[in-house]
Amino acid sequence: MKIGKLVQRHIPAIFEYCETKDASEFTRLQDARYSKEALEIIYPFCKPIASIGAKKPDRHYVKEFAVCGIQVRVTNEWKEKSLPLFKNYLRKCNIGFDDSFDEASDTPTCANTKERKASARFKPPSIGNGQNGVIRYILSQLDEEQFNANDWEQVKADFGQCCAYCGTDGKLEREHVIPINRDALGEHRLGNLVPACQSCNAKKAGDDFREFLAESPDRITTIESHMAKHGYEPIGDHTLIKSILEMAHADVRQLAERYIALIEAVLAEERTIIPLK
Repeated sequence: MKIGKLVQRHIPAIFEYCETKDASEFTRLQDARYSKEALEIIYPFCKPIASIGAKKPDRHYVKEFAVCGIQVRVTNEWKEKSLPLFKNYLRKCNIGFDDSFDEASDTPTCANTKERKASARFKPPSIGNGQNGVIRYILSQLDEEQFNANDWEQVKADFGQCCAYCGTDGKLEREHVIPINRDALGEHRLGNLVPACQSCNAKKAGDDFREFLAESPDRITTIESHMAKHGYEPIGDHTLIKSILEMAHADVRQLAERYIALIEAVLAEERTIIPLK
């Protein structure tokens, strides 16, 4: 099977890994440099649909995926030389490599074709979307701090309209210094927001900002001063809060399964009713 078909077959598993195991990997996959190093491709593995626009030629597969609440498409610029690195990448993410299709017919080569088709349902958006979204919502609602667009513009001005991590100007994104997830326990507060270029935002991902800026102690000091100015004290490694968020994470799945069961029961009952003639 050609590399393009293999990639498309494994995209759902890769995104499921991002949502359930390592959300920061999703950010890294949107970075061209990381994609080049990890997969030997010249374009980011995936890009948000909003950033693709109507440029021609369109170098992305048509199918859209919802990952961590963002609609993305995956690049179609693959070469056969990427195959070894792609296999290594799947191995690193503990994703099984599946090349059990015959190249000529593009049909399963296993004997039990019927059984394979029955179990090969193309996965809908992962429950991880909802779980991660709930965690982000909970953490973003802590404290009663209020701020608006003007406050954000002032933060950018405080950083000289430049990236807090590398100092370059240009298009800047809102970056949570402490990531908002159930491991880092960041919050959506002004003291936890800094301007960042797209490249630094993607490369830092879920890393600790002090480790990311290990060779730039002055920038670490500037960010810490920004936090102090706005009264932001990171929660830190709080075992009890993490356990509460783990409960919320599990509750989302249980809630979804409960309503799936209810709807399936309704549908099953309706389908057993024989219409009167």
